[in-house]
Amino acid sequence: MPRPWHRPAWLAAALLALLAAGIGSSARAQDPKPLTGAEIATLLVGNSIEGSWGSSHFRSYFAPDGTTLYQPEGQPPEQGHWKVAGDQYCSVADEGDACFNLYRDGDSLIWEDPNSHTRFPSNVIKGKAVPW
Repeated sequence: MPRPWHRPAWLAAALLALLAAGIGSSARAQDPKPLTGAEIATLLVGNSIEGSWGSSHFRSYFAPDGTTLYQPEGQPPEQGHWKVAGDQYCSVADEGDACFNLYRDGDSLIWEDPNSHTRFPSNVIKGKAVPW
């Protein structure tokens, strides 16, 4: 006979698996919409995002002149540069640009590494939200 404390863990795991598969939802969400270069620029210029990158929670601000302020939570902001290249957002660095595909999924902005296809969610904040 299973121990009573194992049932909730099993049930939670089963529910998570069903939700991940899209079962148990009356309406399946549409696939995230890929953004064009023009849409990326319109969405980011003069605005900020808040999101998670690995285990780091951060905010970034995207200035119209191509500078960006990146601030991990609890740390000072760092200045960098950004641009739109084709239909990708690119973080500009001396050692080479790091470019990402961007998608909209409802109110979420999703960043995708084009090589690994790893996705990172974020939310757009109107205006400058860095420093915190």
